[in-house]
Amino acid sequence: MSFRKIILVPTLVAAGLGAALSGCSTPADSAPASSAAAGPVDKILFDFPFTSLPIYAALTPQIQAEAKERGITVELTNDNSDLSTQVSNLTAKVASDVDAVISFPMDPASLENVASQYTAAGKLWITYAGDLEAQTTSLKFSFEKSGRMLGEAAGEWATQTTGGAGKVLVIEDQLTQIGRERTEGILAGLKESAPGLEVVSQQQGVTPEEGLTVTSAVLSSHPDLTMVLAATGDAAQGAYQAFLSSGRSETDAKTYVGGLDGNLPLMQAMTKSPDSIARALVTVKPEEIAPAVVDIAVQAGEGNTAPIDLPVYMLTPGTPELQSFITSFGG
Repeated sequence: MSFRKIILVPTLVAAGLGAALSGCSTPADSAPASSAAAGPVDKILFDFPFTSLPIYAALTPQIQAEAKERGITVELTNDNSDLSTQVSNLTAKVASDVDAVISFPMDPASLENVASQYTAAGKLWITYAGDLEAQTTSLKFSFEKSGRMLGEAAGEWATQTTGGAGKVLVIEDQLTQIGRERTEGILAGLKESAPGLEVVSQQQGVTPEEGLTVTSAVLSSHPDLTMVLAATGDAAQGAYQAFLSSGRSETDAKTYVGGLDGNLPLMQAMTKSPDSIARALVTVKPEEIAPAVVDIAVQAGEGNTAPIDLPVYMLTPGTPELQSFITSFGG
């Protein structure tokens, strides 16, 4: 499949929560609810709680470099994928000299009050990868469309390769808004493009370790598993490793691994062979996310609270620009 750029809006991310958090619905649109006064943004607090994920290490230096070029300071939280730590870290900064916070909520319901404190203090609250009622604006991603893009690509491959038959594991993320909508898109895309595929299991998992564990378990009961699609690229990395550990060839003609978000090991696997079982990733470029993080804060400070949407890209072993993505992700 050739390189495609789609203006739909992705996702960098998502990660596992230490404990199951209460689900909550979030607004479908991001109409600003903030009364925060507009003003120059000199300091941004970037709160990406999933600090153990590979994308965090790739993304944060680029955000800091982009901000520095524009005379803006970026502080980082260290939430370590823990909701209580996220709430505590954010609450501690309400009275600081931070002008804007850009936060990826682990549990939106738990952060509504925190967001309200920031906006009541005249600061900007920008929700990353989701929406809150109390936000100023949001960095938007079309999560369902990204998942549908992956599901359709996988279904098209199955139609061409296996006659549309096969067994599928979907490694989902039901703990975040982005994960739920991505999972819905994956399933819808599969159903529309290859209705003969059998989804034998849907299990929670977002890290490489969780992807490895889940896929290994499903392979033990379904050794003829054909396909794994994951709501995060990191979980897809674990699925890839599980297939290889089970004895599956890394160029097996009837195996498909795909995920959402860039993942360096999978992108590198794609370069080894055009027939790699690492067949698809849907991702953004970190170098495009970094300016957007700074831009949305600056624009909100100027009174423009429109959300920012970003392009998403489909990567396959045949993508000519694959090496540039690998470099962007630290390879």
